[in-house]
Amino acid sequence: MTEQPAHTDLQPLNDLEEKLAKGGQPDASPVDVILSFLNSEVYIISSDGIEGEDSQVEPLVLGNADGDPVLAVFSHPSRVDQQYLEAAPNVLGTQGAAIIANIGDELGMVINPGAAYGFEINPEGVANIKRDFKRADEQ
Repeated sequence: MTEQPAHTDLQPLNDLEEKLAKGGQPDASPVDVILSFLNSEVYIISSDGIEGEDSQVEPLVLGNADGDPVLAVFSHPSRVDQQYLEAAPNVLGTQGAAIIANIGDELGMVINPGAAYGFEINPEGVANIKRDFKRADEQ
C-alpha cells in the first residue's frame, strides 16, 4: 500500500477542511465548523452502489477507541484511506445536513478518520446538532 505524501494531507482542500484546520486555534468557532459541515458536500463510503433514486445504502461504520459505533464521513474523496475502500469501495457524496438528518440516535460520527483534519462527534453531540441547527427553510 502506498502512502500519500504528508504535505497533501496537511493542505486544506475545501471550506470544511479550512474550518477543521482552524479547530485547534484559540479564535476557532465550533459553530463555524458545524455550519460548514452542514452546508458542504461530504462523502460516505459503502459496499453498496446506488441503484436508483430510492435505493438504500449501508455506509461504513467504524468502532471508536471505546468500541462505540461511529459513521465514517469524509470531507473530500481523497481523504478516504485505501483500507476503508477495501471494505466499502463506493464513495458517495451527500450534504452534511442530510447525514445529520438521517443518522440514528445511537450512532456517533467521525470526520476523516486517521487524517490530519478530522474529529469525532458522539451520539449526544449529533443529537445537539439536530436540535440546535435547523435549515434556513425550517426556521
